[in-house]
Amino acid sequence: MHRNALVSFLLILSSLAGYSDRATPDKTKTQIALPLATPPTIDGKIESAEWGLAGGAAGNFWVVRPDANLEDGIRGGGPGDTGSPPVSNEDLSFNVFVGYDSDNLYVAVRVRDDVLMEDSAEAASRNGNTWLDDGVEVFVDGDNSNLETRDTTGTNPEVVKTGGQYVITVNNAYREAEAGNPGYGSTAAWYAKTARTADASGTEVGYEAEFRISLKTLGSPKPGDFIGFTVAVNDDDDGGNNDRQVIWVGKPHTEALYGNLLLGGRSYEAPKTKAPTIDGLIRPEEYAGANVIKIDPYTAIYDIPSGDDTFEPTDHGYSAWVVHDAEAIYVAMDVIDDKVVNDTADAGSEDGTTWEDDSVEIFFDANHSHDAGRGSGQFEGQFVFTANGAWRDNEANNPQFGATGDWFGATSKTAGGYQVEFKIKKSALFNPDDGSVIGFHIAQNDDDGSGRKAQPGWSGRAHSEFTYGHLTLLAPAGTTPPKLVFSRSGRELTLSWDGGGTLESAGSVTGPWAAVAGASTGYKVQATAASAFFRVRR
Repeated sequence: MHRNALVSFLLILSSLAGYSDRATPDKTKTQIALPLATPPTIDGKIESAEWGLAGGAAGNFWVVRPDANLEDGIRGGGPGDTGSPPVSNEDLSFNVFVGYDSDNLYVAVRVRDDVLMEDSAEAASRNGNTWLDDGVEVFVDGDNSNLETRDTTGTNPEVVKTGGQYVITVNNAYREAEAGNPGYGSTAAWYAKTARTADASGTEVGYEAEFRISLKTLGSPKPGDFIGFTVAVNDDDDGGNNDRQVIWVGKPHTEALYGNLLLGGRSYEAPKTKAPTIDGLIRPEEYAGANVIKIDPYTAIYDIPSGDDTFEPTDHGYSAWVVHDAEAIYVAMDVIDDKVVNDTADAGSEDGTTWEDDSVEIFFDANHSHDAGRGSGQFEGQFVFTANGAWRDNEANNPQFGATGDWFGATSKTAGGYQVEFKIKKSALFNPDDGSVIGFHIAQNDDDGSGRKAQPGWSGRAHSEFTYGHLTLLAPAGTTPPKLVFSRSGRELTLSWDGGGTLESAGSVTGPWAAVAGASTGYKVQATAASAFFRVRR
């Protein structure tokens, strides 16, 4: 059958301060919540079958851990209200997972902590001094209203009507007062549980926390919305007051400082245009009609194992445009980089360690399969080009590189960094039709001379298709994709379509596709037990 165009949207990003709506990210940090087909069981046990497709799950890219080389001593996060940075991963570190469905937001936090204390809030108690014990705090600004003043009253409707603070400790004491006491329980407005974890020898190494918060309690945000969000972990090593608090971003109870949580991946619509010249020089007229993708240190989805996520806007970032024609998809990237370094992969080389140099990477999930890893069909996968013209396509199953090959790239230096243009033939990506939606992602590698220090991405994590954004290949203005319909009489199917075009068939939705000789609208085919797929191309 013809692959119907899916409904998509374009998020126009802005780095301007002062916005308080769900369409615009704030100047803090950004991460994604991804849809979960099955609600996880809230029992304090983070099972990969339940959380493996959540935001943060792929390669644990949403991690907060100590790093003595950084000024604040914490990679992927920062200090909260109290204490000094942890001294090791075992002292305190944590991973965050976030998903959602039509009813709830789901948050899981895997905490590494070698000393667990629970002396202040009694087990399973409500609204006790939870901040003095080991525990996890989730803060949500569900309407992204960005209240600038710290508010812990639990009575301000600007806070509690769409969120607030939700807490669970290592002994399952919970706190909801600062969320306006919405109601805690397995069938109530929110619910959370923890369970201790141990290594192979049976030694306790930390705990896991799971939260369910109803979207209605958060003001009913929808896929594509930004909401304010952060996670803090309290660490008490010796009883009494806690020793430290580490937070993903911002400060507790201060909405304006929370991070941006995007429900679902980003989306982009690429217009169908005349092919640009792939020479590494981005000319506006060649990408006319294409909206800009603008990524800076506030809007980027960072891969924390690749480096930290706190930088000045002049350090790195990029603007990108995507267009297509009948032959190929074209991606242009204007990269900001205050120090361009290419000391690892030689200029013009293939399949070197390009990620250790200043470079850009684009990723395609061409059959939109949302696999946990990278695709293995045709040449979907990763295409890389460095600022000095080295390329890598090993993770795209080694297509042919060159001006007339399966793909091509070119680069040029600029006053503020460099530019790269890509051409990827549609024949290398299952020949998507006009109107098709495919998985897509962009990442930048930033090397200042000692290997990659950061990898800011557009929508997800490299080599993890389920985290990618969605790229729609628009049909030319004033046209619509052909619509293929069928009727049935017994075992005979009649395929019909309007507007001409070539009927193609395949044994799998991913192809290979072949034209059906002599077929026109009204084509008849006998139904059999074998699967068959049809589409119309114009």
